[in-house]
Amino acid sequence: MNTRQPLLVLALCAITSAAIAQNTRIVLQGTGAPQVFTAIEDALAAAQPNDKLYFSGGSHTTQPGGITVDMPLHWIGAGISPDSSNVTATTTLTTPDLSSNFIFTTGAGGSSFTGIKFAPAGGNTFSGAYFAFGNDGTDDAPQDMVFERCLFQCYLGLGREEIGSASSGTFNECIFTGIVAGVGPSATTFTRCIFASQITTFRPSGLLIEHSAFLLYGLGDCQNALVKNSVFYPNDVAGGQTTATWNNCLFGGPETTANVSGTNNIFDQISSEIFVDQTDSYFQWTDDLHLSVGSPGINAADDGTDIGIYGSSSPAKVGAVPYNPHYRQATIATSTNPNGDLPVNIRVAAQPN
Repeated sequence: MNTRQPLLVLALCAITSAAIAQNTRIVLQGTGAPQVFTAIEDALAAAQPNDKLYFSGGSHTTQPGGITVDMPLHWIGAGISPDSSNVTATTTLTTPDLSSNFIFTTGAGGSSFTGIKFAPAGGNTFSGAYFAFGNDGTDDAPQDMVFERCLFQCYLGLGREEIGSASSGTFNECIFTGIVAGVGPSATTFTRCIFASQITTFRPSGLLIEHSAFLLYGLGDCQNALVKNSVFYPNDVAGGQTTATWNNCLFGGPETTANVSGTNNIFDQISSEIFVDQTDSYFQWTDDLHLSVGSPGINAADDGTDIGIYGSSSPAKVGAVPYNPHYRQATIATSTNPNGDLPVNIRVAAQPN
């Protein structure tokens, strides 16, 4: 299947400059010819299970009421970092009001998402619109959901009722500025992720966190969690009835020692000196979350790499660049040449992952 053609169409649709206004587009690619839409709802109505949805850069707003998805689909955006997506602009999915949400039911199991910022209206923590698995406890258990290099500027609920079936999923190199709630025993793995809020209510089990960074809070009301090779910038690492095992983690401040059980942990670090550049517990794209020179967390993970998001055998990519092709430069003439052609020059850089 040729995935480059839809992305090239998106590049031509989404290029911004002083003279060209941005037009958001969605290319639906399935078994037939690609189709182009301007509305999320229209693309979903035409989609078949396991189709691909390519979103151009820019803000894609749902209709009032938001969307409910009940089939596996693959959602591909242009990226979430303003710097690395400066040619196409970042891809943002949003809603028009506080009662319009993103809902993925049990039938959406097997879906994947990459390079998309989810920012429903007013959805910063528990308030406003949200991204959730299920409408209620009868359809809140999609399996094998995969999110890569996505940003959640909203409350993220991985279930709707604590008693019942559990969802399962993987989050790789994602950023969370709102609450992440398991709402039950969601079997979820977070790898190389950045948390600028709190993880809560993964219980009685199901939570695995590896090579991640906590900037503001830690875990709240989570049970039997396993946290490995991660950095805790704040002192508040375990609230409520949290029970967890921390292995090969690095902690800011001495207060954490009494709340942490596990092996090979590093305590009493000065928070402001943990990272190369991060001083306020919030996330900005200007942050540099590499460990500071001389940090005891360097090469201290259980796999011999650095603790934090730039460890593991596949360190986080600076700028969260999505997989290839990544658009580096685009030049589109404002008028045709004497032959009637419109000169277009697109430069892409292949991405290994």
